[in-house]
Amino acid sequence: MTRAPAAATAPGAPPEPATEAVRGVRSTWVALAIVLFLASVGNLRLWQAVASGPQAVSWPVMLAAFLVLVAGFDLVLQAVALPWLLKPLGAALLIFSAITSQVMLDHGVLIDVSMIRNVFETDAREAGELVTTRAVLFVLAVGVAPALLLVLTRIRYGPLRRELALRGVVVLGTLLAGTAAAWLAYGDVSIAVRANRQLRLMVNPISPIVALCAYAADSDAGPAGALLPVATDARRQAGDAREVVVLVLGESATASHFSLNGYERDTNPELRARDVLNFPHVTSCGTSTAESLPCMFSDLGQAHYTHGKAVGRENVLDVLQRVGVTVLWRDNNSGGKGVPERVLHGTVDGPGPGGRDDPWDEALVADLQDVLDSHPGDLLVVLHQKGSHGPAYYQRTPPEWKRFVPECDRPDLHNCPRDEIVNAYDNTILYTDHVLAQAIDVLAANSGAAHVALLYVSDHGESLGENGIWLHGFPLWLAPEEQTHVPMVFWASQEFRAARGLGADELQAASRRELSHDNLFHTVLGFFGVETSAYDPALDVFAGARSP
Repeated sequence: MTRAPAAATAPGAPPEPATEAVRGVRSTWVALAIVLFLASVGNLRLWQAVASGPQAVSWPVMLAAFLVLVAGFDLVLQAVALPWLLKPLGAALLIFSAITSQVMLDHGVLIDVSMIRNVFETDAREAGELVTTRAVLFVLAVGVAPALLLVLTRIRYGPLRRELALRGVVVLGTLLAGTAAAWLAYGDVSIAVRANRQLRLMVNPISPIVALCAYAADSDAGPAGALLPVATDARRQAGDAREVVVLVLGESATASHFSLNGYERDTNPELRARDVLNFPHVTSCGTSTAESLPCMFSDLGQAHYTHGKAVGRENVLDVLQRVGVTVLWRDNNSGGKGVPERVLHGTVDGPGPGGRDDPWDEALVADLQDVLDSHPGDLLVVLHQKGSHGPAYYQRTPPEWKRFVPECDRPDLHNCPRDEIVNAYDNTILYTDHVLAQAIDVLAANSGAAHVALLYVSDHGESLGENGIWLHGFPLWLAPEEQTHVPMVFWASQEFRAARGLGADELQAASRRELSHDNLFHTVLGFFGVETSAYDPALDVFAGARSP
């Protein structure tokens, strides 16, 4: 039987379905599919916040906001959907947005330049605590799988005119839909945005990409070559007695979990027994170690601080070293973020939770007496704690210091009840209390041979699920009090107080002041009697406490 010849396809007629499948999917529709996925699944944290925030909006208003997002994304992606760019760019955006979405969803954080800096300047051990099974599965499902589907999809590009015409129609359609939605729902959307200022930092992946670019730009900021000198006119007259100050930098400790500040649990029994001076009203310069450490040692103050400026100039440690004070930085964290680079510095070693984690903080004080003996003369010792760094709070305390039980014993906090997470965190505060008490005891044993003092202050606080926010790193202008209200305590020998005229009544008055990390630069200079035009007595915590 003779088969009839196939009918010829008319010029310009659409191809048959089988031929269409072989030729693939038009690039315009692929780009639109990526846009819709990013605007919906990639922004789950945004839609969650819009639906449950202080000014929660209705579903029609959420749909309007979604259309606006689609219009903006589509305008950009259709413009760059080139044959050699669409697949790698689309795959990168899908995976990147899945990672940032997972971080925002699981930890309630926002991704700005400070958070990006914190990521790049942490170490593998800390970063590894965030890589949980839940996080990996989320990224695989929401990022890697769609990216692989995109890579395996055969994409078809038509003639230039036809391609531009189709993209123009699609972009025009999304823009008209977005514009109409914005006009109809403007009032409700603007109210929601004003009530939730953080919403703009949840637009994924736009906000993280902008933050990444800002971090890259700021990393190159600052003067090239030599550091900008600070307090070049500094001088001091050494006293008859040796002066030794231990400055302990806490990590992720929030003031509200110190019983010295009224917390219902007794998390500070040893400090209370040592008659420390507590400062209940202290705020941090930042909400991450990468921001707070350079800021608190700088003369800039929070109002004038930028990371680029701080890394390009000397800090208070440089000033002390120049006037003859030995400065020693002992680290049990992810480094000093550039602060101690020009003074003696190193990490400590000792017993710990095992694996690749840092030792427990007692390693900072175990050989403190040897440190004092081996560095004669006036001395500032900075002890940088691991403290209460999350999410693996349970790894920060030895077994004998797990007083509040049961505690969450895993880093993926979403698999633990909140009360167990709080138990694990409070154990870290109780352990910090013990470590500080040990340091005080070492100093007290040396009070006959030197004027000794200890100042403790945390770099930032920590969120423990309040309003759905965890850990730290929120933008400072939006940060909850839990991340910015930090503990600070002071202890000094009677000889230290007498030599500086620090009266009891005046010290109590000083403890009631509203203070911040801005005070540290000037207070440390005041400890060692450094005279310089860079010193501001109004910012020295103890200047007003000195008896005339």
